[in-house]
Amino acid sequence: MGSKKFLKKFSSAVMASALALNTLAVVPVFAEGGKYEFEEGTLVDAKAFDGDKDGNAVVNASGQLVFLENSGETATVTVNVKETGMYTLTIATYTPYGAKTHNLLINGVDQGQISFVENKTGVVETELGKFKLTAGDNTITVKSSWGWTYLDYIKVDTASLPTLTSSNKLADSKATSATQSLMNYFADVYGKHIISGQQEIYSYGPHGLEYEFEYIKEKTGESPAIRGFDYGNFTCPAFGSDDGSTTRIIDWVKNKNGIATSSWHLNVPTDFASYTSGSKVDWAQTTYSEKTDFSPSKAATPGTKENEYYMQALTTLAAEFKKLEAENIPVIWRPLHEAEGSGGETGSWFWWGREGSEAYKKLWIYTYKTLTEDFDCHNLIWEWNSYAYSTSKDWYPGDEYVDLIAYDKYNCTDWSSGSPVLTHNDSAISGTFYNLVDMYEGKKMIAMSENDSIPTLENLLAEKAGWLYFCPWYDGGSDNINFLSNPVFNTVEDLTTIYQSDYCITLDELPANLYSYESSGNTDPTEPTSTTATTVKPTGTTTTTTTTEPAPEPEVYKLAIKTNGGKKLEVTIKMTPADYELANGCFGYADGMDWISTEWEVTEFDKDGNAVVSFDIPDGVENLEFQIWWPNSETDAASCIATSYSIDGTVTDLNTPSDVLYGDANGDGSVDVADVVAVAAYVGSPATNKLTEEGLANADVQGDGDGVTANDALAIQQYLANIIKSLPVKE
Repeated sequence: MGSKKFLKKFSSAVMASALALNTLAVVPVFAEGGKYEFEEGTLVDAKAFDGDKDGNAVVNASGQLVFLENSGETATVTVNVKETGMYTLTIATYTPYGAKTHNLLINGVDQGQISFVENKTGVVETELGKFKLTAGDNTITVKSSWGWTYLDYIKVDTASLPTLTSSNKLADSKATSATQSLMNYFADVYGKHIISGQQEIYSYGPHGLEYEFEYIKEKTGESPAIRGFDYGNFTCPAFGSDDGSTTRIIDWVKNKNGIATSSWHLNVPTDFASYTSGSKVDWAQTTYSEKTDFSPSKAATPGTKENEYYMQALTTLAAEFKKLEAENIPVIWRPLHEAEGSGGETGSWFWWGREGSEAYKKLWIYTYKTLTEDFDCHNLIWEWNSYAYSTSKDWYPGDEYVDLIAYDKYNCTDWSSGSPVLTHNDSAISGTFYNLVDMYEGKKMIAMSENDSIPTLENLLAEKAGWLYFCPWYDGGSDNINFLSNPVFNTVEDLTTIYQSDYCITLDELPANLYSYESSGNTDPTEPTSTTATTVKPTGTTTTTTTTEPAPEPEVYKLAIKTNGGKKLEVTIKMTPADYELANGCFGYADGMDWISTEWEVTEFDKDGNAVVSFDIPDGVENLEFQIWWPNSETDAASCIATSYSIDGTVTDLNTPSDVLYGDANGDGSVDVADVVAVAAYVGSPATNKLTEEGLANADVQGDGDGVTANDALAIQQYLANIIKSLPVKE
């Protein structure tokens, strides 16, 4: 750690609680009574019935049922416990009118939303999560949000907190060493500290880009370790312009040794049916809300107008990520966030969730594969936003496409009356935290990716809520709400206390070797415990090493091949120098949305460094990709390329010069989406993302002879979408 910080207000007893958090030890506590009937509590506007409101008996009801009919109605019970500690709350409800969402308050403090699936057969129990209760009397309140729910009773039991596990395994097996290093660091601090963060306002905001960061420095003497960015405005095909996000990320990471995270508020035309592809429209005619006819499922379906629009955005985005990757900069990438919205299949307030969970998951996976596999962006830690509803896991894309689980906390605002009512709430919402830990089986670290108030240090320690990081939203956005500086959300005293505590990691406390940081141990809960440091090869295998410098990462060699109906493919590879002894890679092809690959490995070469690898071509496969991953050595440069290939005896010599292949900007012998991003990256930064002379000639497809411009990237993209039938484009 870096600078020493002091904690004035908290005694050694509280610091002992911090140690308890580090080990997640649980002090035994005991509930008295155990089960509490809502009809015996305090009701505000809610009514109690024998059976349902129409006098019908309800199966499993233990007594009268309290009916929450309208928004804002409440039912409160008082429970008594002997000792302060963590307790599990289980509620019994009857929900014949569909899935419902309400708010849970403990001692008047909102703990977030609770949800119940539809149940027409009778009363059932739902575990709400783990919450802190104080010694003596505590009030537990259910406040109606959607109404039309019957409450029976609530049970209070001693909580057993799970041990937090922290996997440093990334979904992308080809992630850069800097990306893996950042993930190693997260795994080492998870559950022991919380990392500070702050979202920046958009570049045209009322206070200026540095307002929040100057405010934190002035009030606390410290700076946040994580800075939040957004690529929505820049990448929007309908109106986007460069707002400098990439330049600011480079400055934050390279010059200040900070951590970058980015969301993606991507706007689409409100009336997409009337939108002309490639045209520009005013910002006011676009939205990122659900109020549009833009289809997320079609966005993930090649050949559609939505897909063409979405691919334009991804192409622009990938070019920026490649600039960052060239600077050895990883990003916590949080696209398509808060998809479920207010719960269930129809609660989304963003366009990417408007067609429900299946369409959303299809879009997430398409986005992941396009950026990672097609555009070769390997500097991303993929962070997925969850809620803690009973339906939330329906929206989960899967462990293989997610690195971190995030939750966006906004519990200082009550909307039950139809107008926002602000109330100070600095709970650590441990119930939500542990619900998410349980929901995703402890496989992923849990972060607070957005928030209004920062939980106080006292509550974080007392509730044992091990959030990886916090990141308040900015001041003065579209709703003119000051999330950071308004004392309803964050008082100066609370802000200073958390930032100056040893529990909170600030910018100056990040390790100097953050982007070459080696794990203190194997923290993947699915693998045996190890105390040796690890680095990750491009193949995704983990190898023990004693060096403090990350092994260099050879660029993956790719060769696109048309099968022409053949059944057998043989590829001749050549290793330089010839005395190298190992190479490996894969044969791959697309099967719908899936990528099917078969790995190969060669350990014997002839005296000239040549070897042959073969592949049986499945029926119906028209296009293959041959890849070389790893040429033998971790420390020495080696060159391994394909020199020729044959399909059923027809040989193609790759050493023979060919005519211009229009669109093939990266020179791999085929025209695909990787060429689109290569051109876009070159246009954005020619010095950093150079093209060969052959690549420049191949890329000049629009206005042939005028040099490579952004129009060439768009033309190649339109060609791949079958909008343009051939390249170059003829005037």
